Amino acid sequence: MTNAVDVAAFITGALKLPLYDTKKLQKLVYFSQAWALAWTGKPLFADDFEAWPDGPVAPAVYRVQKYEAARLHEPSNLSADEADIVTSVVDFYGQLSYTDLVDLTHEHTPWLDARAGRAPDAPSHVKVPRDAIRTFYTRQAIMSADGPVRRGRVSQVSDVDAHRLGRRASSDWAEGLALLADA
Repeated sequence: MTNAVDVAAFITGALKLPLYDTKKLQKLVYFSQAWALAWTGKPLFADDFEAWPDGPVAPAVYRVQKYEAARLHEPSNLSADEADIVTSVVDFYGQLSYTDLVDLTHEHTPWLDARAGRAPDAPSHVKVPRDAIRTFYTRQAIMSADGPVRRGRVSQVSDVDAHRLGRRASSDWAEGLALLADA
């Protein structure tokens, strides 16, 4: 598993983001985590987000942006699958301005619920619950066409492995397949 700073470095390189574009970077890191949770059920990284006035913020990325910005121009350590997820998010959201991205997060319930009862510009270190992010974006993925499309990765499988996988799937689904055959 990677971390939020590695994802931020990958995004910075992919979009050639200037160092001052901190809010846009924060939102793209957030959307990367959100869609990873929706598509895989697992977090892309362990870092949490806090419900700041301008939307979700990963404090680890904030600290690097503020004190060690050069780290965002170092190569990131994402696996091929992690890079595919982040690239899918960047392809979809990357052309939007930071204000557009802030507005989007302000419309979504994970941030809204975490900010509940606070003045619009009040500081907050309340965590945006990962389960709320997963639930919201999974619903978005299922019920709305308005979202990124996950890149697929084609891999070569030998005939022997394909047959073994087929037999295993048939065995795993034998009961369900029998019910369908009787219908």
